[in-house]
Amino acid sequence: MFTVQCSMFNAQCSMLNVKCLYLILGAIAFSWQSATLAETNQAARESLREQLASEWSIAAIIHDLKAPFAIKGLKFSPDGQLLAVLGSSQIAIWQLNQGKILRILPGHQSRETNLEIAPTAIAFSPDSRFLATVTWSQGLFTPDWSILVREIATGKKVLELSKSEGCRQVLFDPSGEIIYAACATGVTAWSFPQGKQLFSFGMEDPVEAIALSPDGRVMATVNANLLENEPQEQNPIQLWQLEAEKASLINTLAGHDNDIARLEFTADGEQLVSSSYDGKIKVWKWQEGTVNHQTSNLYSSNGVFSLSANSRIIAGNFHSETMIDLKTGLPLINQKTIPSLKESNLMAFSPQGQLFARVENSSIDGKSRIKLWQVGNESLQQSLGNPLSHRDNYREISLNKYWSNQEYSEVRKSAINSETDKTGAIGQDLQAIALQGLNIEETEDLESPSTGDRLEIETEFPQNNLALVTVTQSKLRDDSVEGHRYLLEFVPYGEEQWQLIWAGEQFRCWQGRGQQNWATDLCH
Repeated sequence: MFTVQCSMFNAQCSMLNVKCLYLILGAIAFSWQSATLAETNQAARESLREQLASEWSIAAIIHDLKAPFAIKGLKFSPDGQLLAVLGSSQIAIWQLNQGKILRILPGHQSRETNLEIAPTAIAFSPDSRFLATVTWSQGLFTPDWSILVREIATGKKVLELSKSEGCRQVLFDPSGEIIYAACATGVTAWSFPQGKQLFSFGMEDPVEAIALSPDGRVMATVNANLLENEPQEQNPIQLWQLEAEKASLINTLAGHDNDIARLEFTADGEQLVSSSYDGKIKVWKWQEGTVNHQTSNLYSSNGVFSLSANSRIIAGNFHSETMIDLKTGLPLINQKTIPSLKESNLMAFSPQGQLFARVENSSIDGKSRIKLWQVGNESLQQSLGNPLSHRDNYREISLNKYWSNQEYSEVRKSAINSETDKTGAIGQDLQAIALQGLNIEETEDLESPSTGDRLEIETEFPQNNLALVTVTQSKLRDDSVEGHRYLLEFVPYGEEQWQLIWAGEQFRCWQGRGQQNWATDLCH
């Protein structure tokens, strides 16, 4: 009996030991699983942090460019060396390595009304040598040429194409041998530079926006909604396969509930991004016809966005950030160098991915500034020096106050000294432009016979595509001001003319009334 009881006791002990062993092993397994899960979560967090990290967290402003007009469009050249900015009737081409305007190109003319029509879109050729502009008549008047292509270096027109209703959008294909434009209804392709019409497609409705895949084989289009207060159902996006002599519809995406503002393929060609005017942004896997739901909550005011060259980032007027990861829809880490700015309607990454430009409009003079950031370091900024150092020690004066700036003029004449128009900031005679705007009458001996005032005027060309006119008045019959000096800055306009883009002034005082050297301080 005792033996049996001991056996039972030993069995119970054995069972207890087994249970204890199970408990111990379970605790060890749980601890291991928890540690593994913690390591997995930590690895996931590190992976996400690495994904959201960006070189833009240490970007630096290398230029703060002041445009001569309010900017309505912005585009980098494919080589990243130029930046084209579109005004209400002109296009200024900035040379980025010097931070100065290279040339100003005129818009489109309407001979029947003698008015200039604002361009609606611009496009660089793939080699960055040419700039195409289009304009849309909007039913008011017909432009002489709906499509113009100019050589940037000279301003010379190399192609003129006419479509009666005008065109909304324009693109070069990657080879530079075809121009696509959304004109009247549908899209038309022309050879470049010959200007031969190749084919048209989607001709039932006017087209609002177009985008071309990086390989040039697929175009995305969306039709314009011309019926006020009657929105199109879903505003579908059509995808076309482009061939040598035709285009075939290959798919239709659901689109947006509101009118679509713009379309753009990512640089790798795998995704298509669309935005509507209500700010909604959709990221499409266009070959599958699906939407990336992780980015379904993206909204950018006015539908503004730009895609980075590495296809990872989308910039826009988001709620509290400027740049968002295109895959996760989450903001990048540490973006303090590029703060959010909801008032900006235009922004762009350079094709090489090293520069980011954003337009900031002034509520004071109606003009625009372009803030230009560079990734990583300030070496470019330091190496550039100051290409506008001639403006130092001059007080800027308003062009609108002294000159009838052609950007806002209804009628543009060919030269400042024409018999029919004696005002303007564009022409061939730079000194005439300067004196006319300053209301100074030049005499043969440069001395006023009535007052004895002395007048000197000089013109110099210190850089390519830059002219400076200095006008100096001295021995003035004024209680305090003995001399008044003006500096006027011109850049090439079109093919053979110049446009005034900046003016400044200095003062020299009589003895006891202020500085004896030229300075910006007022005399007293």
